[in-house]
Amino acid sequence: MHKASPKTVWITRTLPSARDSALAFQNAGFTAIAEPLLRLSPVSNKEEVPPDSVLVFTAQNGVRAFAQVHKRRDYPVICVGGATAALAKRLGFEDVSSAGGTSDDIAPLIARRPRHGKTYLHISGEHVRGQVSEDIQELGLRAKRLIYYCSAPVPQMPKIDLAGLDLVTFFSPLAAKTLAGFAVDVAHISAISLSSAVDRALTGLDFKSRHIAAAPTLESLIAAARASD
Repeated sequence: MHKASPKTVWITRTLPSARDSALAFQNAGFTAIAEPLLRLSPVSNKEEVPPDSVLVFTAQNGVRAFAQVHKRRDYPVICVGGATAALAKRLGFEDVSSAGGTSDDIAPLIARRPRHGKTYLHISGEHVRGQVSEDIQELGLRAKRLIYYCSAPVPQMPKIDLAGLDLVTFFSPLAAKTLAGFAVDVAHISAISLSSAVDRALTGLDFKSRHIAAAPTLESLIAAARASD
């Protein structure tokens, strides 16, 4: 009896995160291809970061972008989830908390453990999900959003063998919209989205099936890929 070949999954998120995700999928038994649909570029932000700031990161890209510009690592940090928190720690931040969910979970965490007298800075990209700063302001705390990077669609369809794919993963609505703009044939491929918001952006693409991760984590995305038909 022949062993079934591993499913081939396309990782569409930006580099270098795409490589880390591809490795995780490979360790889970998939054949993974990292070919981003988006590319990042830094945004020069000259705005002062007060010494009493609490940094809020809702993506690993924000952690990397901030760390490339600022050398201080003694700011308290609040991250959207475990992977982002782990990266912040690897880059030298010591006081790191995780909301363990989505951007909607940031304000409730702060409400339980407010840091009075502090300024909360949401370090984000140009395209951002949720209303993090506004949610924190509604708690009666100072908060603002600072843009440190932008994500832009790749100018042309990546050179990837669509016929050899079983699955394609989407980590953001912008990546989903980018693929939809290329008008490719994906009728034999199943889509795995990180959230309902990402899945809704797949309008116009006729996938074999569409699946949504139970939680916005890489582990849940892999579980959804395993459960796909």
